[in-house]
Amino acid sequence: MFRSALLLFLPLAAVAGETVSRPGILHLTIESAVRMALAKNFTIEVERFQPRIARQNVIREIGRFDPNFDISASRSENTVRDLFTNGQHLPGSGTARTDSITTGLSGLTPWGLSYDLGIGAINTPGRSGDLGDEINSNASIGLNQPLLRGFGTSANLAQIRIARNNVLVSEWQLRQRIIDTVTTTDFVYNELHLAHETLRVAERSRQLALQLLSDNSKRAQIGVMAQLDVTTARAEAAARQEGVILARRQVKDNENLLKQLVTHDLEQMLSVQVEIEPPPSHSFKADVPAGITEAISLRPDYQQALLEIRNRHINLAFTKNQALPRLDLNASLNLIGVDNGFGGSFEHVGRGDRTSWSAGAIFSVPIPNNAGRASVASAQLSSAQAVINLQRIEQQIVVDVDNASGQIITSRERIASTSEAHVLAQESLDAGEIRLRTGSGITFEVLELQKKLAEAEQAELRSRADYNKALSEYRRQTGTTLRRYNVIME
Repeated sequence: MFRSALLLFLPLAAVAGETVSRPGILHLTIESAVRMALAKNFTIEVERFQPRIARQNVIREIGRFDPNFDISASRSENTVRDLFTNGQHLPGSGTARTDSITTGLSGLTPWGLSYDLGIGAINTPGRSGDLGDEINSNASIGLNQPLLRGFGTSANLAQIRIARNNVLVSEWQLRQRIIDTVTTTDFVYNELHLAHETLRVAERSRQLALQLLSDNSKRAQIGVMAQLDVTTARAEAAARQEGVILARRQVKDNENLLKQLVTHDLEQMLSVQVEIEPPPSHSFKADVPAGITEAISLRPDYQQALLEIRNRHINLAFTKNQALPRLDLNASLNLIGVDNGFGGSFEHVGRGDRTSWSAGAIFSVPIPNNAGRASVASAQLSSAQAVINLQRIEQQIVVDVDNASGQIITSRERIASTSEAHVLAQESLDAGEIRLRTGSGITFEVLELQKKLAEAEQAELRSRADYNKALSEYRRQTGTTLRRYNVIME
């Protein structure tokens, strides 16, 4: 398990220093292309925010248990200008003023205990003409402890535990995005190499047609070949020029796809030519059970499904607690001190000259508690659903790994078959050219043999590219892509 979602990639400058060999040329290997894709891919950069956001959500949930400190101060006055008693007017005036200041600390504990600690003083100065002030100080504590609903860490830490699991979910999602990016880069790199090779085959096929046209023209000049053979060769050479044009376009399109993966500034890169090394073809030994075991440990979708089950179970425990009746114990203690000075007033508080306390319990239960029971049933069904989904993914892993392994084997068999067909097509063309030179063959036959050679060579190239892509897909299905390219997540 990785600790966070920070990727150890080579910086683009370092990669560029290795890969750009001269101005206007970007020389790449499959490894450097992958490093650049991981360092400069918008999709990955967007996804990298998710673990950071998820960690902030954990801090937010932990903040529920932060103590709240409050302080307040106020002054109030009540002024009387004239007094009326028993219908008689008594001239006079007076002002009653009250000053108060309080401070306190309140909060919640992981066991559900809520507390409220406070200390304050109220100063009531004597009215005009009266003697002395009265300062009333107090220190208080209030406690409320649920015994059923809201009791225990399963209820009060549920959201923190879910948030922490969601951090891991976001990291596995990032890992999946990286795997997909590496696999896509591998695919595009192999397609670009195939496009280059296809262009080479198309140019060679055109050159063979032009060479045949030249040979036929010479034979026609000395009268040993009809003009029709010259025209036929010329028409085929012109037709094969289209294949070269299309192959060049395919190279350009695949270059742009690779540039899009490895750079932010695609517009600037449009003028850069990409040169690539042939992709390596690694050997493969089929071991489906071992591949399934690796997939269970490394595939992000499976790990996310496991975390989802944990979250559902946490939510189930929380929901069961919230469906319980409410039974809370509460208690309070208040220490009071009265004097005409602050020091004396708080001294009386410390001595406990005046105290008041209370203790009690609150019990409530909804009848027949339909909402609570329905919420529990829904959470239980949700947990069962998550377990079934995990089983579905396990089944899918078996199919995916077996299919991916089978595709590698099939592609390897295709390489052997198409390689042999390529050799035989070349031998057939050689024999056809000899027959044409000796006068026993015809131009149309040689042109057809040239096309068959090009098709056989193209089929071999496609099978080799498909083999490499099948290897990459197998690594994706088993979750071993990052191991192949030494990408480390910490």
